[in-house]
Amino acid sequence: MKESGAFYDQETKAAIGMFKGFLTTDKFKSIADELHEIRKKNNLSKQLNNIEDMKVLTQEVQTWLNDVWFPKAKINGLKHFAFVVPKDIFGKVSMESANADSSTTQGIEIEYFDDENKAKAWLKSK
Repeated sequence: MKESGAFYDQETKAAIGMFKGFLTTDKFKSIADELHEIRKKNNLSKQLNNIEDMKVLTQEVQTWLNDVWFPKAKINGLKHFAFVVPKDIFGKVSMESANADSSTTQGIEIEYFDDENKAKAWLKSK
């Protein structure tokens, strides 16, 4: 099992973010910013965040995602965003709160999955 981090996935032609456990604000932002760089470097419009083992996000991170990260992702061409949802109820609530307005305000198609293979299959179809 991979640790938290950002990767390029040749099979789906997508940036992949792995988020495990409780991440500090700095660690979360570092991975999220690295995902921007992977998408820019490889001219990608797709991303998968596997957050099934992630714990709750701080309010600071949720605000940063909505105010900074998602607008930057839109500018950098993110169009299709798959999430493997958290098993932890608090992580799930944090994710839903952080993503609440992004599909409508940023025009990014967001889909949620309970399995990484299903998420990758969806991305490959895009």
